[in-house]
Amino acid sequence: MPYFSFSEIAIGSITLQVWGIFVAIGALIAYLFALRQAPKKGIDTKIIHNLFIWVFLGGAAGSMLLGQGGLSIFGGLLGVLLAGFLYLKLAKNLHLFFSIADLVVLIVPISFAVGRIGCALINDHQGAETFLPWGILWPDGIMRHPVAEYLIINALIIFLILRFLRPKLKKPGQLFFAFLFLYSFSRFFLDFTRSRGTPLSDSHYFDLSTTQWLSLVVIFGIIIAGRYYFSNKETRQRSKILN
Repeated sequence: MPYFSFSEIAIGSITLQVWGIFVAIGALIAYLFALRQAPKKGIDTKIIHNLFIWVFLGGAAGSMLLGQGGLSIFGGLLGVLLAGFLYLKLAKNLHLFFSIADLVVLIVPISFAVGRIGCALINDHQGAETFLPWGILWPDGIMRHPVAEYLIINALIIFLILRFLRPKLKKPGQLFFAFLFLYSFSRFFLDFTRSRGTPLSDSHYFDLSTTQWLSLVVIFGIIIAGRYYFSNKETRQRSKILN
């Protein structure tokens, strides 16, 4: 398909950024979903209100600090987690961290997909060269992978997998760890479809992008932290039963 870029919407003297609009819509979807589902989990909606403000600011700060290519999404995730952790700790509700995380990640892939629609419209992700029929013919005359479209499809697949796993992963935190693993694992492989050696490319070290290295760190971190957290929790539960 031909290259296109629809980046701005002008309303009188006001100019809106298309990407920002879709990211905001994605965030709003997550907020409204959490607000609706929280009472079903026994979580006060006031906590969701306050938490949303904290994680929104934390996510924005993290994205800006790590704003190169795919690093922005990992920076945003880190900012969200740190801000959420800090708010719940200060509010003395830290025990709700994994319960809220499990709740929110059920809708986060949809939020990601909506945000990536903005990426697709502005065509800000330059793909690697491809001869596949659905490639995008860039202004440089090279047919390239539609990276943003891949990310949208990937987010929808993760959403379906999490919905399938939800009845099976009942312990607090399991669904949250599953999301982080699925996203990092898929992102590692999807980054091979991005361009290399061009001004729009991400930095590469030892033939892997920085985002891929971060994905590996997250994957192994989840495996280690998950085993430690759940094994300890199971041990505590068994001890309570025995006592």
